[in-house]
Amino acid sequence: MTVLPAVATAEGGSSSRSSQQPDGKVFVVPLVLCYNFVLEAPFLIEQHLRNTGKENYIRLRDEGTSVRSWFRFIWRFFSTSSDITLSVGKPMDVLGNFVDAEGKSFDHYGNELEVREYFRSRGEVTEDRQREEEYTKLLAERIAERYHVENVVLSSHLVAHAVFEMLSHLNPKLDLFGILRLPHDDYVFPFRAVEEVVEQMQEKLFEWEREDKIKLAPELRLSPAELVHDGVKNLGIYHTEKPLQFTKEGEIMSSDFRVLYFYHNRLSNYGLDKAVYWKAEEIEVLKVED
Repeated sequence: MTVLPAVATAEGGSSSRSSQQPDGKVFVVPLVLCYNFVLEAPFLIEQHLRNTGKENYIRLRDEGTSVRSWFRFIWRFFSTSSDITLSVGKPMDVLGNFVDAEGKSFDHYGNELEVREYFRSRGEVTEDRQREEEYTKLLAERIAERYHVENVVLSSHLVAHAVFEMLSHLNPKLDLFGILRLPHDDYVFPFRAVEEVVEQMQEKLFEWEREDKIKLAPELRLSPAELVHDGVKNLGIYHTEKPLQFTKEGEIMSSDFRVLYFYHNRLSNYGLDKAVYWKAEEIEVLKVED
């Protein structure tokens, strides 16, 4: 998530407004877009892995798609739909302090602040690049922190995260790029195992929600089994290569570990894997043998 350019604009606007308009004040309102699918996901994760992996990342296959694949995509695009959830966070001033309905700023202890005083030098509101760069970093950190709280977990986020974590724990000796090179046809994720992992992660999410540490979509109240079905149904709904799909036997497989990893990352900084008892007999991934 890139926030520094926009934050820098807000900081600069705040100092200039303070100097030109006595009552001028800039507010920052975090807005988190939450969606079950990202059309550009294959391209975005490809670029990310190339940049971070360098020589460790090997492109697995040509990205070209057949005419039949394009027709399937067009059919899905016009015959299915996917919801977008907007999460509007608490408004802040340009220093990252919460503000009330009247625009008054308050610090972490509930004390009212006068933001203009932070832009004064020798009694005058001035522009100071070095000072504002520091304020920009502080605000950027605050926005990133609020993103963590204002994020809304959808069923597709949780199921993708659960399945990729299962794959990772099955291959503890492999790094990320080794995992992504695994042949996806060799792995079947039993529905009961996915349900068990999702249920344990779901319980932790309920706990965090009660502590106002995260937001949950209504479908997160479904039973674990229903949640898994809803997540797989919505995950990558328009992708020609499905991140997750059901087999004829009702188990779960992936056609693209890279795109699955992309959707998994929506919850990657929460440490949800620590909420799972991985040694449970119910949690077992089947490796298909030739």
